[in-house]
Amino acid sequence: MLLDDHGLWRDGMWLDALVLPGQASAADGRTNNAKPKLTTPLPINTCSTDSLKLLPGVGEVMAGRIEEARQQGQVFTCASDLMKIKGIGTKLSARLDTLVIYQLEPNAAQVNPDSLKILDSP
Repeated sequence: MLLDDHGLWRDGMWLDALVLPGQASAADGRTNNAKPKLTTPLPINTCSTDSLKLLPGVGEVMAGRIEEARQQGQVFTCASDLMKIKGIGTKLSARLDTLVIYQLEPNAAQVNPDSLKILDSP
């Protein structure tokens, strides 16, 4: 690494040239501060507070407000329910609408109790 393609010493070789941009360097104590990216829609009614912070426009304070509303019994069913949170207006609720899932249990089957049959035992 200290020699170039022609076998000559490289001038001005610094550690920064060996570390990819954004990568942590143990020598100078730099860390990668890149925010994780959201890859799938979040279940807004059940996800963790840390997961809420992955949503664009939602930071520590906003995630705390959403968590507090959920603890008080708020169930989010549509984008207009998000606007009940202080700091979420029409633009942010519309932006978040495509990034969240409103169902409590996304894979749970909807069962109508009236459609269940009671089988008589012989």
